Parts: sequence; structure tokens; C-alpha cells
Amino acid sequence: MSLSLARATAALVLAALTAPAAAQDAALPAGCTLRDQSAVIRVLVCTEPLDQDALAKAGRAACAAARPCGAWVWPDPAAAPITAPANHDGLTPEQIVASLGVWVAEDEMFISIDQVAN
Repeated sequence: MSLSLARATAALVLAALTAPAAAQDAALPAGCTLRDQSAVIRVLVCTEPLDQDALAKAGRAACAAARPCGAWVWPDPAAAPITAPANHDGLTPEQIVASLGVWVAEDEMFISIDQVAN
């Protein structure tokens, strides 16, 4: 009996680890998609206007239980990286200022990047 339980547990863990990004998208606010992820970084594109609470919800959903995790949010798909970098240092200054901000899962906080008009 314990062997069957062990196999069932292993199957559930494997399914959770290999779940497609689309499954995570279900918890994201409308208009948001998880473009890519690395062990630490999530790249979110949210084309609909979102308030601070919705941005935090998007980041929380993208990171789920991952720690450390930073979920960066871009309103423009063209400005967001195609591939998630290994860490925050992998983002260019242009990508950072084009983002809306980042959800820092360890601190349970969304940090906004202020947009400055040219």
C-alpha cells in the first residue's frame, strides 16, 4: 500500500513541476500572460491597465511558491524580454524602465517603476 501511495505522490509532484505556463495563467488577471520564466525571474506581459493591487496579484500568481522570485511586468510586449534572465541583473536598463515594476515574492511587495514622460 505504501508503494502505491509513494507512486501517487511522485506522480502529483511531477505533474505540478511540469505544469504548462497556461495553467498558471488561469490565476493571472485578465490581459496578463506569463511569457517566460527562469528559476528566479518571471516575465509577465499585462496589456490591460491594472492598479497596484492587480499588479501585485499578477506577480503573486506568477511566482506562486517560488522563492526567491521576481515577477517583472511590462505593458508592451515589444519591450518585454522574450526569455527570462537567470536573475535581475540580466535585465537591461531599457527593459527595467519600460516595465511597470516587479513583484518581489520574498517581501510580498510590488515595486513600481515610475514612467517619466519625455
